[in-house]
Amino acid sequence: MEPVSLVFTALELLGTVAFAISGAMVAIQKRADIFGVLVLGVTTATGGGLMRDVLLGHLPPRLFENRLYLFVAAGAALAIFLVARVFQEKFLRRAALVDQVNNLFDAVGLGAFTVTGIQTGIAAGYVGNRFLLVFLGVLTGVGGGLIRDLMVMEIPFVLRKRVYALAAIAGGLAYVFSQPLCRSHAVPVTLTLAVVVGLRLLATVFRWDLPKAIP
Repeated sequence: MEPVSLVFTALELLGTVAFAISGAMVAIQKRADIFGVLVLGVTTATGGGLMRDVLLGHLPPRLFENRLYLFVAAGAALAIFLVARVFQEKFLRRAALVDQVNNLFDAVGLGAFTVTGIQTGIAAGYVGNRFLLVFLGVLTGVGGGLIRDLMVMEIPFVLRKRVYALAAIAGGLAYVFSQPLCRSHAVPVTLTLAVVVGLRLLATVFRWDLPKAIP
């Protein structure tokens, strides 16, 4: 496997695990059963990539061509379910810590999928269309969480909390403007991950939110 392909696969797997854990933890907090945990975990992990592939006309989406990501997402969600099941009292008592862990995994997943969304667009031949590449990165990063929130009947996180989409946009811009200047793919990838994860965690620590018409 070529180094670029290896990095892409590693980031896809990292994002898949991170978002599957994030989705599963939301499902557990909503008191979903094991099937609900699996569904929300897999949906959060794969929804953004599925939407991206449909937009690019890659049919059927890669989810149905390579089942590795499906199995990885389901396995991560099931693992979180079992942990919560075995350590129920600790899980409930430490709700604040669980929320912090969930936020960390969500930030990592957002960063990883922002990168892979852009790389998928480049591989599809749209290297010169920076607007499309950033859009694909953001869509891949936020799409699964958007579907998850709608499934649990909440206003999507991306529309109400802590510069979520803006972090993906900033990371996407960092990638498309640094990539032509760098010989190594590692530089834009690392820069994008640092921007997205860093902004998300800073927004959480300092409670940065965009202004609302009615606070």
